Amino acid sequence: MSINNNNFNTKAEKNEISINSILKLLFLNKLSVILITTVFSIVSLTYGFFAPKYYISQSILKIQGQSSLNSSIGTLGGIAQIAGINIQPDNEDKTYLAIKTIESRDFLRHLIAFEGVLPSLMAVKGYDDVTKKIIYDSELYDEAKNSWKQNEVTKLSLQPSYLKSYDKYLKTVGITQDPLTSLIRLTVEHVSPQFAKEFSDLIIKESNELLRGKDLKESSDAIDFLVSEIPKSSLVTMKDAINQLVLSKLETQMMAKISNEYVLEIVDPPFVPEKKSRPNRTLILFLGTFFGFAFSSALVIANYFFRGKKRLI
Repeated sequence: MSINNNNFNTKAEKNEISINSILKLLFLNKLSVILITTVFSIVSLTYGFFAPKYYISQSILKIQGQSSLNSSIGTLGGIAQIAGINIQPDNEDKTYLAIKTIESRDFLRHLIAFEGVLPSLMAVKGYDDVTKKIIYDSELYDEAKNSWKQNEVTKLSLQPSYLKSYDKYLKTVGITQDPLTSLIRLTVEHVSPQFAKEFSDLIIKESNELLRGKDLKESSDAIDFLVSEIPKSSLVTMKDAINQLVLSKLETQMMAKISNEYVLEIVDPPFVPEKKSRPNRTLILFLGTFFGFAFSSALVIANYFFRGKKRLI
């Protein structure tokens, strides 16, 4: 037992000596360590000051509640299904549909049809805080002519397709749902705080418009079909059921036409952010200093061994 204790103490002593030796070696080469660490700190600080600043505009949304009539015709679901008619989905289905619509490629293709959206996503170089205007990459986009540049060799336009722009879109726009409150959080991050807010407004407005148009067409087609089926039915109960389905679709059309916020209702509207979301200069400086010290320490120790030393001082 005493032998084992002696071995343990010897190992602990060796470890302590090793750490002390490393610290002594770093102290003897303190100028090199300080110089390299300072260079890393200056580089990281410079990057933090000159890196583009990004801003996040956030909005909170909720799904419009299900209507009283739609909730009262649950017993007619079987009839509607047989007829191939979709009764108004519940809130959970609406939420999934709204989120997936905003995240879809087809929705992005719809958005970039609006002036300024595509270059503001794909040709941004920076932002002028004084003029509050986006600075575009002149090699890609000519702001004065409002047109994309051409490839000098192929003479083809450098305008990216909606498919090439999709990854950038997903990095710019974020949409999540709180599992406890069911509220939806929409965020847009951009170098321009004005564009972040305006793009958020556009996303909310156009997603509502697209879902509204879809429901209007489906309900109109359903009404035409149901009205044509009423004379064909000889059962009074069947006629009543069809009439109820027609009423539900009429209510869908009514809600679609009178409500601007058809599916997504704004709880907290988008805003023009005043504080940047990134870069975090303090964190960048800390990480730069830390990695500078780690790199310089490793360099000093490696240099000591490469010079043929067998053991530390």
